[in-house]
Amino acid sequence: MVLAGPAGSGRSTFTAVALHELRHRLGAELGMALLPCDDRTATDVRRYEQPLYEDAHVLPPALPSGSPRPLVHRMSRRAGRRERALTFVLLDTAQRWFAGGEPAEGELRSLAGADAIVLLLDPQDLTGAVPRPVGRPPTADSAQVVERVLDRLRTAGAGAPDRGRIGIPVAVAVAKLDLVAPQLPPNSPLHRRRSPGPGFDAVDRSAVDAELRALLALWQSDGIDRRLRETCADYQLFAFSALGRSPRGDAAPPGGPRPHRVEDPLLWLLHRFGLLDRAGHRR
Repeated sequence: MVLAGPAGSGRSTFTAVALHELRHRLGAELGMALLPCDDRTATDVRRYEQPLYEDAHVLPPALPSGSPRPLVHRMSRRAGRRERALTFVLLDTAQRWFAGGEPAEGELRSLAGADAIVLLLDPQDLTGAVPRPVGRPPTADSAQVVERVLDRLRTAGAGAPDRGRIGIPVAVAVAKLDLVAPQLPPNSPLHRRRSPGPGFDAVDRSAVDAELRALLALWQSDGIDRRLRETCADYQLFAFSALGRSPRGDAAPPGGPRPHRVEDPLLWLLHRFGLLDRAGHRR
């Protein structure tokens, strides 16, 4: 799985919090184990988690690791007498990959081998969502990054094409939902938490996806949805807050991360790849 998004969209924070949730709270809830496949992955995961969970500092926009290195885990889940397992690989892309210009060889190779992509949008880039911060660089634009990612995926031949469209699942998530939440109506499904349990809630997933399509239109950003529909055979829209509240400066919110729906893109992908059953259904 390749993770992409504009500068400042919170890719590193999403990585730290999502892996922490999978290893702890969600692991117990879903009956799932997530174990690093090598020492390098274990070390790199700690580099993501320690600043946020132990030192109470927000993560920098990109961790200083040079070329991006994949985090490789074995994910397993027991269903009755059977154990289902898959290799879960998360690659947090280098920002320079989608900064314009010709795609690099390493970028195309990674995208060509991807089974899925998670693409983060910053609501501060979406007209009508939340005000754009003063001084935010114009290159940090979610719509531009969506275009570049989709173009590179097509160039790389990611997945078996479906009528000329990208064949792999694409999860597109509005990050920093806490910035948007105050303007949402009280009955918005984005306020709800996912119902706990070991299954994939398809009804909730459909409601959230429909809400976000309507919001993109309200924010005059429905061109992103149209581009995805034209280019991707299998995509869904998500929204989450990895921290639960906005940090103040470099300090993490008091009490640490309180994520809201940060797991949703991953649970959808686990369902797509057969590791997570639909709620109420068993194989």
